[in-house]
Amino acid sequence: MPYTKRRRTRITPHRFYQKQSPFIVSYHSIANERHPSRNEDSILVDPVGGLYAVFDGVGGSAAAEIASQTAAQSATHVWKRLLTRVLHSHRRKIYTTLEDREQWDLCKRLQELVLQSDEQVRTDGARRAGTDDLATTVALVALCRQTDSNSFSMVYAHVGDSRVYLLREHETIKRLTNDDGLLTKLIESQVLDEQHAMHIDQAMRADQLSDMEYNYFRFRGGITQALGGPIPPTIHADKITICPGDRILLCTDGIHDNLTDDEITDILRTTPRTTTARTLVERARERSREDRNHTIRSKPDDMSAIVMTYRF
Repeated sequence: MPYTKRRRTRITPHRFYQKQSPFIVSYHSIANERHPSRNEDSILVDPVGGLYAVFDGVGGSAAAEIASQTAAQSATHVWKRLLTRVLHSHRRKIYTTLEDREQWDLCKRLQELVLQSDEQVRTDGARRAGTDDLATTVALVALCRQTDSNSFSMVYAHVGDSRVYLLREHETIKRLTNDDGLLTKLIESQVLDEQHAMHIDQAMRADQLSDMEYNYFRFRGGITQALGGPIPPTIHADKITICPGDRILLCTDGIHDNLTDDEITDILRTTPRTTTARTLVERARERSREDRNHTIRSKPDDMSAIVMTYRF
């Protein structure tokens, strides 16, 4: 019997890390059905470097697509440059997730990264689009292994109304980000308290709201700042410890405008971990097709989700 030489499959660091990583990651993004060939959202998934992000181009045009793509490309480049410099200082040649978050002040690093992405949208993005009227939101997280425990630090930053959620095993879902939008402004000016704003944001039908509340609901999607806007943005950044069993969701407003937090929670808890993001997008797409007389949440949009599950 002739001997057949087997082809050896090269295991790249990316594939190796995916197999060894304690995180199961799913992600999915689709374009608005009104412009199916142009997705104005962009996603960034770097499981080896521990960086994940969603970007939502603002403006409903080709410039919006360029804005989100430019910001995503810039963030990827800046993060890889940072990790390469850090790992080189530790005499390590393999590109991998950071350790010892406190040493590197990742909140500050992420803020700098987002500011550089903002600058790239203003310059390179504007050149590519042929206009300076372009902008994008961002929600971004970076994971850092804690050397003294079986947990990770997660540093997150955002501008606009793309969100980061955290769902723990026996807790209710928690939004880690507050939208740069109308409802947040109304809370800051003490027109609404947080519970009242949540009631408005989570409404399904118009009869659940007063006329004034319904007006707030209709305009809740208007954002007060973005990357590439007329002035540099204020970047919100914070950190939290991630433990086994935690689920992290990054999503654009095409997801959370169509689905309530309770619906998002149910999907995160009950769907297979490898397909959770796709299910979120599919359910949001189904909702966007519903008659506005049936639910006021129905909203055609680009839709993107990244879900990370820290397995036990």
